Amino acid sequence: MINSSEHYLLNVKVVTSATLTQITIKQNIMSDLVSDSRKMAFLKSCQDGIQTKCPSSLLKFLTYSLTTLSFYLACLATTQSLSLPQGPIFSIFLLVLLSLIAGAGLRALQIPPMLGMLIVGIALSNIPKVKDITVLDPKISSALKTVALMVILMKGGLSLDIMDIKRVGFAVIRLAFLPCFVEASVFAALSVFLLDLPWIWGFLLGFVIAAVTPAIIVPCLMELKRRKFKIEANNITTMLISASSFDDVLSISAFMVCLSSAFSSEKPLYRQIIQGPLEILLGIVIGAVFGLILCVLPPRFDGKVDSKTRLLLLVLLGLFSVFGMNYVEFSGSGPLSVIVMALTAIKGWKEDELVSEGVDSLWFIGEPLLFGLVGMDIQLHLITADLLWKSLIVIFVSLLFRLATAFTAVSWTGLSFKEKVFVSFSWIPKATVQAAIGSYALGVAVDQGADETVVSYCNVIVTVAVLVILISAPLGSILMYVTAPCLLERVEYEAEHELCPAAGNNASEETDGM
Repeated sequence: MINSSEHYLLNVKVVTSATLTQITIKQNIMSDLVSDSRKMAFLKSCQDGIQTKCPSSLLKFLTYSLTTLSFYLACLATTQSLSLPQGPIFSIFLLVLLSLIAGAGLRALQIPPMLGMLIVGIALSNIPKVKDITVLDPKISSALKTVALMVILMKGGLSLDIMDIKRVGFAVIRLAFLPCFVEASVFAALSVFLLDLPWIWGFLLGFVIAAVTPAIIVPCLMELKRRKFKIEANNITTMLISASSFDDVLSISAFMVCLSSAFSSEKPLYRQIIQGPLEILLGIVIGAVFGLILCVLPPRFDGKVDSKTRLLLLVLLGLFSVFGMNYVEFSGSGPLSVIVMALTAIKGWKEDELVSEGVDSLWFIGEPLLFGLVGMDIQLHLITADLLWKSLIVIFVSLLFRLATAFTAVSWTGLSFKEKVFVSFSWIPKATVQAAIGSYALGVAVDQGADETVVSYCNVIVTVAVLVILISAPLGSILMYVTAPCLLERVEYEAEHELCPAAGNNASEETDGM
């Protein structure tokens, strides 16, 4: 029998043991919490250090390269034969990855990245042993280029601002319309006599070539502003950025009208006459209806905006527009409806940065895909010396007319003679629209089973479009940088016009599009 004193001592031991156990557990928990907090602090410091020391463009490049590689490995594990060399998935993966690398390298050298992407595409389709493992069906290539075209048009529609015309005035309209129409007309006339194209195909090629690219113009302007050049005076920056966006929309719309006429030559005469205006009207109506739908759906929940669903609907409706209109043989309506839909939607939303950032992310992959595929359409053995020198004559003569017209378009705006010359040089770079719609006619010809004559016209358009990119993109950017010290004044008081380098980088990244 246990007496009372022994029973008391036993209870004390049990209580003491339980207390010590609780203390030990609490100490272990506190130790784990301290250890976890130290780990989190270490990881956060590493993350902050990487983000501070590495440029955002490099981190974005690594992110999308890893995404591309992961996607390919997932496809390799599931599809196998399609992801091996000579398979379509392998060809697309190799094209996008090498284009990203080439673009990042040229971007670091302040050279337009799309040049490297074009060269990668040309190399993959023309180097003997390499082209044997990068085989891509023309219909797959056409579909992918249509998707990339949809993304860039959507990006352009979201960036348009009608209020810019009111702020800058009639000069924006003159600068957007006059050089575009003059160069397209000159290009069409020269193409008929030198390149042996019919008039409708000459104008189609002219409007492909006539569009400038904000993707080069805007980063150059931001860099000049960082270097303290006075480009804000007389609204030069606003004028160039706004006019370049409207110039692109005008060129694409006119191109689609010419495209519908070119492919309706076998249709009844009345259908040929009404085809162009009908496609424009249909594109505007469909785009406006889809844009109004996006303004209402998805609805706000508890005052919050569902930006992810907005982006998803925007992309799906855009895909339906371009592919659906092409299916019913109204190929000009689809791209125009995408622009109108994006413009209508962003006006209804007032502003939605998440949707714009989502489209920018799509374009980061769409850009190397588009320029790489356009480069793959170039077959060097088909480019004769005769075609090359005639194309160069057409390009440079038309460019001279464009420079003179751009100079005239900005007259009576308060700009000095030197500033007008600078604006003219700024109106040289071309790249994105030429890649987006330069091969679009070839895709339509393939889808509709056009004859060899039409396909040959389309190949001429692709070849000339690539030559224009290779010539005008570096030429325009170099002229803007080299002539700026002679044509523009320096800011007198740096404190009043200080530009944060990060802001300049963001502006450059955001305009990596049309």
